This record gives sequence, structure tokens and C-alpha cells, in this order.
Amino acid sequence: MNTLRFVSVVALVTAIAACSSQALDDSAITAKVKAKLAGDSQTSAIKIGVDTTDGVVTLTGTVPTELEKDKARELAANESGVKKVVNNITVDPNSIGATNAGQKIDEAKKEVSRTASDDLILTKIKSKLLVAGLSGIEVDVTSGDVVLKGNVKSSDDKREAEVIARNTDGVKTVKNQLNVKAA
Repeated sequence: MNTLRFVSVVALVTAIAACSSQALDDSAITAKVKAKLAGDSQTSAIKIGVDTTDGVVTLTGTVPTELEKDKARELAANESGVKKVVNNITVDPNSIGATNAGQKIDEAKKEVSRTASDDLILTKIKSKLLVAGLSGIEVDVTSGDVVLKGNVKSSDDKREAEVIARNTDGVKTVKNQLNVKAA
């Protein structure tokens, strides 16, 4: 009976040790894969989740390109101890990742620059209209294209507002939608 208990205890301790050992191995694999992702310029470690169970690495998250998804799978598959890689990463071209972060930053800079430029054009036109004594004019500026709306007292005021807008630096086009009020 004591021998049976001894064998049972040894089997139990061995099983627990094996489970603990596998859990440690899985944690180490996860850490190593995350480190590889972080060290690779073509992958976004922050955007990619890594989970390891019994040597099977599951990748999750969203990246902007198939290239980034494939590179993450390749890095995980090449880690020692990995038996299999389940690549559940989703590709969304609108997301930001390692392969397009620079492009997204450049696009944001251009948008900020264009908006600032449009705001400057708007301010210049409104100031010139005010100095000219023209009121009741709404000015919209988008990418250097100007739209004049509202009511003015005469056709001369309508023409003058358009000339002011056209002669403002940065203006590409002017659409004059001003109405002349009937006297």
C-alpha cells in the first residue's frame, strides 16, 4: 500500500512539474516572440498580441498590410520551441502599423499644413473684405478653393469681393455664389 502511495505521489509530482515546465516554456516563447516583433522594423509589437499554449503560438491584432502579418508569422515560426503558429491577425489598410506609420504621419502633416493654410487664406480674405466695407459675406476655404456666399448691396460689391478673394495669396479658385439684394 505504501508503495502504491509513493508511486502515486511521484506520478503526481512529475505531472505537476511537467505542467509548470510547459507553462514556463510557453511564457518564455511568448516573451521571445514579442521581443522579435519589437526588434523588427516591419512589425508593430504593440499592435500584435502573442499567446502560447503547449508550444502553439497564436497571433492576434490588426495591422495595415499582408506583409506585416506574414512577417509576424515568420518571426514566431522561427522561434525555438514553437510547434505551430495560428495567425489570427487581421489586415486593415486604414490601421497604423510599422509598414505605414511614416506615411500616416506624412498624411497628417499635410492635412495640418493644408488646414493651417486654409485658415490663413480665410483670415486674409475676411480682413480684406472688412477693410473694403463689404459685410454679410460668408467665406469657405478648402484646399485653397474659395466659395463666397451671402448677400451684398450691389453687383459692384459682388465683383469686388471676388477680386479680393482671387488676389489673395494661396487661392486656387473662387466660386462666387453671392446674391445682390434687391433695393
